[in-house]
Amino acid sequence: MPVDATRVAVRMSAPTGDARADRWRAHRATVKADLIEATLRAIDEFGPDLSIDDVVKTAGVPRPKLYRFFTDKETLFAAVGERMQELIVERVMPCFHVTATALELVRSALGGYVELVAERPNLFRFVVGSHFSDDHSRTKLLDNGRNLSSAMTEVLAAMVRAHDGDADHLEYTADAILGAVALGVLRWLNEPTISKDELIAQLTPVIWGAVSAAASARGIVIDPDEQLALFGATD
Repeated sequence: MPVDATRVAVRMSAPTGDARADRWRAHRATVKADLIEATLRAIDEFGPDLSIDDVVKTAGVPRPKLYRFFTDKETLFAAVGERMQELIVERVMPCFHVTATALELVRSALGGYVELVAERPNLFRFVVGSHFSDDHSRTKLLDNGRNLSSAMTEVLAAMVRAHDGDADHLEYTADAILGAVALGVLRWLNEPTISKDELIAQLTPVIWGAVSAAASARGIVIDPDEQLALFGATD
């Protein structure tokens, strides 16, 4: 699936008011974004246990150039983990910009997530494997890329606020849901004994149960059949 490295570069750079410095920062951001995208392609091709040699081969750059922009392997892989979370957010969040029942929104968002995983399974294995590894340097990937967790927390908070509930500190619930779903999807990748549709059908009530229970603990009830429009079309 093609990605727009320019958008990533824009996000990675910010103007300082110094034209020369801004041009240099923009150039560095563009190169770093290109290297991140090349690493994503290398993971697609070589798998989650790829080497730096695989990265430089895919990027078509010498190793010293790579290390001018990323101080070490862990720094590069942390940026890649963050970018993968962004890809998931980009695929899932538009589902919440439509009006549908609460349960349909959950099912649709999960479907987008599973579809992306199915398209780029090695990227998913890379991020999830790093998350659950005992190697401390690799577990930093999740800490360095909180985009998905923050987006999930935002969705939960919108659901709760729509019912005048207390939406503080939902990040723990968001992380618990994401962790459970990630493990379920990883099992499916490794042991695909059911179809994507069956996987989505099995995991949807798990997510809904967690959402419903979290809401109930805050004194509100979210009807799975109620129509929700959590975010405006331009949010």
